[in-house]
Parts: sequence; structure tokens; C-alpha cells
Amino acid sequence: MSDTQKPRFLHRRAIVPRQSLLLGEHPKEADGTPLPDLNNVQGDVYFMFPKRWQRFLFFKITNVTQFQKDLDTYAPKITSSAQTVKDLDEIDKKGGATLDIVSSGIAFTKAGLKTIGIKNKLGDAHFDQGSLFNEKKKLGDQGQYDSVFDGDGNNHGVILLTAGKKDTCKTKMDEIQTIFKNSINVVTTYEGRVRTGDGEHFGWRDGISQPALKGIGHSKPGQRIVKPGVVILGYPGDPVYDNKDAVARPEFTKNGSFMVFRKLEQNVLFLEDYVNKNWHSIPAEPKKNIKLTDEQRKKLFAAQMVGRFKSGVPLALCPYIEDSDFLDPEKINNFDYTESEGRCPFAAHVRKTAPRNLLPVVGKEYLDASVIVRAGIPYGDEISKQERDDWKKLTNDQKENAVCHRGLLFACYQSSIDNGFFRQTTGFANNDFFPLTGLVPQKIGQDPIIGGPKPVTGTTGTTDISQDGEVTLNLVNKNGEKYEVAGVAKKVVQSATSFDQKFFVTSRGGDYYFVPSISTVKSWGAAAQSK
Repeated sequence: MSDTQKPRFLHRRAIVPRQSLLLGEHPKEADGTPLPDLNNVQGDVYFMFPKRWQRFLFFKITNVTQFQKDLDTYAPKITSSAQTVKDLDEIDKKGGATLDIVSSGIAFTKAGLKTIGIKNKLGDAHFDQGSLFNEKKKLGDQGQYDSVFDGDGNNHGVILLTAGKKDTCKTKMDEIQTIFKNSINVVTTYEGRVRTGDGEHFGWRDGISQPALKGIGHSKPGQRIVKPGVVILGYPGDPVYDNKDAVARPEFTKNGSFMVFRKLEQNVLFLEDYVNKNWHSIPAEPKKNIKLTDEQRKKLFAAQMVGRFKSGVPLALCPYIEDSDFLDPEKINNFDYTESEGRCPFAAHVRKTAPRNLLPVVGKEYLDASVIVRAGIPYGDEISKQERDDWKKLTNDQKENAVCHRGLLFACYQSSIDNGFFRQTTGFANNDFFPLTGLVPQKIGQDPIIGGPKPVTGTTGTTDISQDGEVTLNLVNKNGEKYEVAGVAKKVVQSATSFDQKFFVTSRGGDYYFVPSISTVKSWGAAAQSK
């Protein structure tokens, strides 16, 4: 079977290896383009560990010399991308439900690298400045962070472990913890598990749209194909590698990646409440000869917030009624938003975070550079009947600000945090004026799912505006100082994205991590053994 043919492999999976890799061949390109060494890249970085259960163990190093010796013991347990390819192929042949595959990896914060004596700058401004906590305001995070993330240097690293069974996941992580028992303190451990239908707690199927890395990933129709260095350091697509005038990254960073971890708490009942109150804004006959039932109107209202129906069917292909035919892996991503806003709102979550075809305003290279590999997993229990009953007794303010105990343990990989995670969060999701739809920016609002409140100076009032167009407001503040505000007046038409912005996700913190190559981890451990 050639690489251009559809592989037989895990048809629902967004990222699959090229068929040649499944046959055991090493990645290579005929044009001589350098490709990552899959035996040296940690397995979660691109192909993502196969999992039903996952644990994240966050640690602080207490004894540097002993930690490096323990690292030497742990290194053989790190799962490579080459092994992950084999594991995924095994799942395809035997069925995932029957297998209990264990995978593991490790990553370090800036503080962690400094603790073990690595003080080099890695060529990423966000990682090099320190922790994600330092950029909390820039990210729009206004909730209280968990203590592990509530300060710079609170954790030195994280060990990831996945398995097919809960007990295996715990047992194998206990074994790893035993290796490091004399060199680390466990700050905290998070546990996640795949929900039925591969959905997150809001109910949408997750992980549908992912990039295909040129040379190692099998691409499907509509899937963005990018250079491998967009995700893996030291190859074409890595902005430092591509910029010959840039200060080179340390040699040990090659075949590594940057991981961003975030604990995203989801207020599921508040989102359900919002949909139940506002779905009537969807007309019963949105287009001539298209009539919707009340249930279809409610589903469409929710879909317009995300850009897909909960099943995964994209609005760009089914703008009114979901058609399961578009769940076919060859169709589910085969669109580019060339249609007008009427099919998928510009502010919809997937259109915000994974924009397509913004030419000529935004170039393809810019969008290619902004892709990330998302490898998160849900955490927390399902909502109980008692929880729903208690919810009904809360005031509106209490519902909106309720502390929830479920959400997403979000992890993503990229070669540039600024191009990837940070751009998607601050430049896309939290930017009222993105995506750009013309030379003159139009305010379309924040991402209704992961957008976050931000302080804005403003005022409300009434005036006599009879038509759309340019408008200038002359205002005077309480100190008698005059301000002139110029902009464009646009009549608000009630829709799924025209209501007062509500926010359903609260960040409970996270951090920036460097995911070293396997050979780098081994060299750090070997150095300690030679002392």
C-alpha cells in the first residue's frame, strides 16, 4: 500500500503515521529534507500515546545528584515515537479494548532545568522567561490557580504515563515514583480518562482536527500539512532553525519539543443552562425549504458556538442539520471556510483556534506556523443527579462562578510557544477581532468556549443611530477629561454569538515544559553515573 492510499489504521484517529512507518521503514524524503529521528523523539510529542487512562505526576527535585542517577534508571521506560507507531499498529490489528499498552514520558520546566545545572536559553521567549504563572494576565486567566502552578518555580517537571486500564496506570506510575523516591517530592498528581465517544465533558467529540507532519504523517482530505519542525525542534518549520540569523538553540534541544500543560475546569451545567435559555434565537425556518424542530434548533445553537455538532459534524459542511455521512474521516475535515459567515460563525471555537483560508489578509505560512498537536484528556466524574438537583437551587451568580470538579487536562506540543499556544490563546481565541475577514478589522467577539474575561474600559448608554457605518463618540470622564472614540457602528442581530459574552472554562493553571529527546535524557543520566 502506498503512502497516498488510505491506511487501514484507526480510522477515527486524527493523526496516523505514514504507511511506510507502519511497515517498519525509517522516515525519509526523496528531496533530502531532514526528518525527525522517531527513535529519539518522545512518543506523545506527535503521534500521541494511545490511552484510556493517564496520569501527570508533577515533581520538585530535592537531590540533584541522586535525581540524575535516577533519571538514568528511568530513561529506558521512556516511550519513543517509533514505539508509539508500533503500539498504534498493534491496536489496529488486535483492537484497542483488548490491549493494556503502557507509555511514559518526561518534561522539565525552566526552573527544573536550572536546578539540574542547565542554564542555557532554549530559544523560546515564553519558556526562557520562566513559568506560565508569570504570563497569567496576558493569557486572560482570572481564576485561582492550583497551588502547583500558583507561582514561578513551584514545580520542576512532569512525568506522563498512560495505560489502557486504571489499575495499570496507577501501578506503573507507582513504580516510576519508587525510582525517584530519594530525589524528588511529588507536588501533585492529576488523573484523566477517556470518556465514552471520545468526548470532553461539554459533550463534543474532541481531537478531530490535527496537523499532518510532512514526511511522517498520513494526511487526510482537508488536513493541514506542515513541516515537521513546526512541532519538533531542529527541523524545517522550527522558526529558529529556519532563521539563519537567529541564535542557534543548544544542540541538545534537537528532536525535542515544547509542551504547554493547562488544567481547564469546565462549568458544564452553566453551558447547558445557557443553551437552554437562548436556543430560541435559532429560527424554525432558517432558510427557505429548511424547517427545524425545537431539538434541532437547540443542537444548532450549541453547534454555532463550537463550529461543529457534538458528533463532530462540521457546520461548514452541514450548516443547519447534522448529517452523519460527514463523520467519514475522508470528509469530516474536508472544508476551508470559503463560504460566508452564515454557515459557521467567525467566532465559533474551531474557527477561532484552527482558522483556515484567510487569504489574502493572512498568509498560509502564518497559519501553518500556528498549529499545535493537542493531546489532552478529560478529568473528573460524570455529573450526578444530586449535583443537577443542587444546581437548580443556586442563584445566577452562583451558577456562573461555581467551582467544578471536571474538565480537561490540556497538553499541546509545538516548536514555538509564541507561534503556537500563545498565539492561539491571545491572538486568536481571546482576540475580539480575529479571524480577520477584511482589511478593516471587524469585532466578532471572543471564543465562546475557551475565551476569557478581560478588563476593558467602556461605557453603555443610548443614542440615536439609524444605520450602520462610521461613528465618533465624544466622552468626558469623571475628572472632566475628554476622550474621542472612533469606530464602526453595526446593528446587533440576535444569534448564537451576539449575546452578552459568558465564559464556561476556567484555567486552574499550567506551565511551560521542555520535552527533551530520549538521547538527551540518557546523556543527563549517564553524566551522573560517571561522577
